Amino acid sequence: MNFVVRTASTAVACLLLSGSAWAADLGGDCCADLEERVAELEATTARKGNRKVSLTVYGQVNQAVMFWDDGTQDNMYVVNNKTSTTHFGFEGNAAINSEWSAGFRIEIEPALANSDFVDQGYVPGAPGALFGGSLGVGDDGRAAMVLRHAHWYLNSKRLGRLSVGMQSNATDNIAEMDLSRTSVVSLSSVETWNEGFFLSDANTGFTVQFPGVLALSGAGVSIMGDLFRGNLDGGRGNLVRYDSPVLAGFIFSAAWGEDDDWDVGLRYAGKAGDIRLLAGIGYHDGKILDTDNVTFLIGANSIPTHQEVVGSFSALHEPSGLFVSVAGGGRNWSDTPVAGVDLLGEKYFYVKSGLLRRWFALGDTSIYGEYYKIWDVGLEFGSTLDPRFNEEAQMFGVGVVQHIDAAAMELYLAYRHYSADDITDFTLTPGTVTLNDHDIRMDMVMGGARIKF
Repeated sequence: MNFVVRTASTAVACLLLSGSAWAADLGGDCCADLEERVAELEATTARKGNRKVSLTVYGQVNQAVMFWDDGTQDNMYVVNNKTSTTHFGFEGNAAINSEWSAGFRIEIEPALANSDFVDQGYVPGAPGALFGGSLGVGDDGRAAMVLRHAHWYLNSKRLGRLSVGMQSNATDNIAEMDLSRTSVVSLSSVETWNEGFFLSDANTGFTVQFPGVLALSGAGVSIMGDLFRGNLDGGRGNLVRYDSPVLAGFIFSAAWGEDDDWDVGLRYAGKAGDIRLLAGIGYHDGKILDTDNVTFLIGANSIPTHQEVVGSFSALHEPSGLFVSVAGGGRNWSDTPVAGVDLLGEKYFYVKSGLLRRWFALGDTSIYGEYYKIWDVGLEFGSTLDPRFNEEAQMFGVGVVQHIDAAAMELYLAYRHYSADDITDFTLTPGTVTLNDHDIRMDMVMGGARIKF
């Protein structure tokens, strides 16, 4: 409320009240009393800088209790569920004319005990290169305010949208086309539950040593994210991005940014009779990874250049509530982090299926099962070492999500089992290379809620 409107409103109120008995109840100066009341209301109201640009405050809170067991250790943590992280943001929009509009988006994540940053804490057998010894972060994670978006855009109804600044690239979330209404806890990015946990032998508790599987953590041990690479889709960066208008259900996107990082994506949303459909496919070339953990541990500039082809598809039969979502893709690494060592090009497949029905007046209920497999993960040393560094891993899980429409809330309870056999690392002694095999097991249960605003 600006000064002119406030003054006019106060004057009108004074004129209406001045000849009535109500004026006596307000004291001798009704205008002063109303001015004071208006000032109190303004002090408790979120305001924007001008009347030309609309302002929307939005966000969500997604906190969970997570139980984990890696075969030799177990514990229970309270975490920020990184599958759909806690965040808040501001969106603005202004109409330039009937064809053009302009706007902005700023989004921030309070990163505290993120599920992809916590770990087992003290890990037997870990060398002293990580976190000041074999002592990890446990359930504390990393306390930080992470900037997710900070960009402006120009939008044309006929030509599409051009945006500049910190934002998602064209392939971000393109492997997460999903109609199951379970995104609060279950997506093809399966590493969001436990990416920062040490790759720990389920029998001995000893961690996989450098170089382990990939050791992107840049330290003497490997983490779960070195093996479970997620869904290989895009991430966020300082970019220029273009999104086309919707044409027959399709949207084309392209982005380019620092270090000549670029990608393109094509998305589709539509229906075929009683079946709702979502699909997406994209190609990326650059250094952006969809992981805050690895980027933080080794630094964005140390990430090798890579290329990905990735996509996903989802179908929901509305009368029955049956759904299926699939995703898959592959990555090629152009750079080598160490001379004479090549990174293998990993591939993965993910599928989720279940039932989405409204059994309760509260809202929809989704029951699902999911499976993920990744292979060709690891390192290649030419012919000098055993080819067992070509690794594979899998995950299966089940869960239920209950929507509570009146509170914009989702309650969830889910279980996942992560496993890999014969994961190989090596130790070096003068003149000798010793290969070691490890079996990886991790059982996890996560229960919590997401509230949107």
